[in-house]
Amino acid sequence: MKKLLIAAALVLVAAGALAQAPHKYGIKYGIVKTVTDAGGQKTTTTLWFDEYGARERSSVKKDLGNGMGEAEWVTISLPDGKSYLLDATRKTSTVIPRPDINYLNMSDEAKAARKAKIVGKETIDGLECDIWEENVKQILGTVKVVSWVWKGIPVKYTTDNPKSETMLSGFEQPASIDPSLFEIPADYKKK
Repeated sequence: MKKLLIAAALVLVAAGALAQAPHKYGIKYGIVKTVTDAGGQKTTTTLWFDEYGARERSSVKKDLGNGMGEAEWVTISLPDGKSYLLDATRKTSTVIPRPDINYLNMSDEAKAARKAKIVGKETIDGLECDIWEENVKQILGTVKVVSWVWKGIPVKYTTDNPKSETMLSGFEQPASIDPSLFEIPADYKKK
């Protein structure tokens, strides 16, 4: 009887583990800031996430140059598998596919499709990173991407076409993230 109860408990624990979605990141909450240099043009990105990446908000800001000002793109990704691109000017949200890159739990299919593999390790700003090499198919061809990844979080990456480098400019591991960051503003219309 005791063995039966232990076996039943093990089955329940295993079933619960299988039912949980794999974590995208190895930490529960984070704020990651990066700067990308692509041919002299600078882009800054801030990523907020909670629940190990179940919810994410990304803000990308780019200087348009020649006194044209700055453009900003905000994306909110939710556990339902959808992402929403927010347009602050038009006050709209558009459903887009959620990016499926998960360096902690990359499926064999994703590895094969991206020709992704770990090629080494390096420490950046005190963070021990796996170095991933990938070939990502884009509209205009294949791009070679090399990413330095800490606990599932890319802290540096380079691309060869177009040539660019993205570097970590700030990292915080707060006790929590304001849940309103992951909400679509009430006055936005869904497209």
